[in-house]
Amino acid sequence: MKNLVPSMENYTRCSDTNDPRDSFKLPKGKGGVSILWPNSWTNNVKKLKDGNERVIAILITTSQDICIINAYMPTCNTDSQYEYRECLDIIFDIIQKYQETHKIILCGDLNGTLLDSRNNKHDKILKSFVSEMGLSTGVNKDERHSFFHHAWSSSSQIDYILVNDKNLISKYNIDEKSSINLSAHTSVSVKTTIEIPANTKPANKNKKAKFKLQWDEMDKRQYNNLIQQDSISVIAENNVNTQMDMLKGPKWKASPEVQILLRSCRDLYKQWQEVGKQKDHPMATMLRNEKRKLRSKIRMEQAVSRQNLYQQIMDNPNSQLFYRLINRNRSNQQTSTNCLKIDEAYNFVPEEQRKSFAKYYEDLSVPKENIYENGYLNLCKIRQQLYEQAMDKEAEDPEQFTETEVMKAIGKLNTKKSADESGITAEHLQNSKSTVSPVLTSIFNNIILKRTVPVSFKFGILTPVLKKTKRSNYYEQLPGYNSYTYYWKNF
Repeated sequence: MKNLVPSMENYTRCSDTNDPRDSFKLPKGKGGVSILWPNSWTNNVKKLKDGNERVIAILITTSQDICIINAYMPTCNTDSQYEYRECLDIIFDIIQKYQETHKIILCGDLNGTLLDSRNNKHDKILKSFVSEMGLSTGVNKDERHSFFHHAWSSSSQIDYILVNDKNLISKYNIDEKSSINLSAHTSVSVKTTIEIPANTKPANKNKKAKFKLQWDEMDKRQYNNLIQQDSISVIAENNVNTQMDMLKGPKWKASPEVQILLRSCRDLYKQWQEVGKQKDHPMATMLRNEKRKLRSKIRMEQAVSRQNLYQQIMDNPNSQLFYRLINRNRSNQQTSTNCLKIDEAYNFVPEEQRKSFAKYYEDLSVPKENIYENGYLNLCKIRQQLYEQAMDKEAEDPEQFTETEVMKAIGKLNTKKSADESGITAEHLQNSKSTVSPVLTSIFNNIILKRTVPVSFKFGILTPVLKKTKRSNYYEQLPGYNSYTYYWKNF
């Protein structure tokens, strides 16, 4: 495509890329999908990995961000409705991800018509989909046909440009069949109300993201100022669990859209708090609705990130992506596994899976005297009794920690180690000793005074260590399911 149109950049996939080829008799190619844009737009365009060989999509950054989806739908034949629905499901997922932030344009050979003159199985499915997604041609529908059979035995309108916002299109045109057009299709074009400014600055293809924090080059003053902003509210809180939640902060890099929703939720909560946290107050309803928007936006961004990783694994499988998949699956932000193998039986019900995990860890927590050597067990019991006696004596006036002790403990932390489940490393604390010490001192003193251990202290990261000869002990692909359906074989 680049050779044919050198002045344009393109994003192209062929519909028969993954079909097997027989060198004895090569079949005719089925074509594919391609989106082209001027070279000057390149910095404003992002190619999406969503889709398949028949569906591609790009994002264009402009005054109104646009998501363009190009589709070459399967032709109508025996049992083709299953593949047709599969392609529509992919288009549905893309629209769901980006409809809140982008204007949607769906175009291509949809191999189904929106005209009332025909109503085969593809037509019914397409009409239902377009109605459900709120898509249209934007202006009065053109009744002219866009497809003409080579033998002139039939014609129909199956090529479309559809949008989710009618104001996006100012003109819609289907060209007449021309004698110099050797294709069975005529061209369909629209004029949009959006102008895309040219960006002539070349993209820096060699630029790589830095994932390793450069602690030696950081601005410690700015870093401590950012922490200081929330320190006072943390110290003022008496509940240790609330303190820990306030201290941890977000575990991911929030997008600008999510940050706006977070600030809105925080402001609404303060206003609701000022009126006494009344459950039936209108402010409570507004807060719930805003939280619902926030959760929806986060889930959407996580879904995009997850699909991008899956597509990378499918396109270029390697050990690095494999371990990245394991790291994502062990995160509490991700969804649970689809299946557990318990007592040689497959269990797909989430509620039953939770009960199985609870039963397993409950059994682990129950003391079992027969698994310990008697001398060691008696020593543990004596230590426990002495600890309880010491705590009873200090209950009235317990000895508390000082900021100096906390700072000294921070200084002894080992550096260059893995982060915890909140993404905090020893370097984070050591580069902000004077700022975080009052907060940590308050938390640890509250633990002593309240005799309550924060829930977050009881969490940790479990890392399965894969062995070359026993790799199947940790995951296994379930027959009949896709490559991402894993289940724990051993707890």
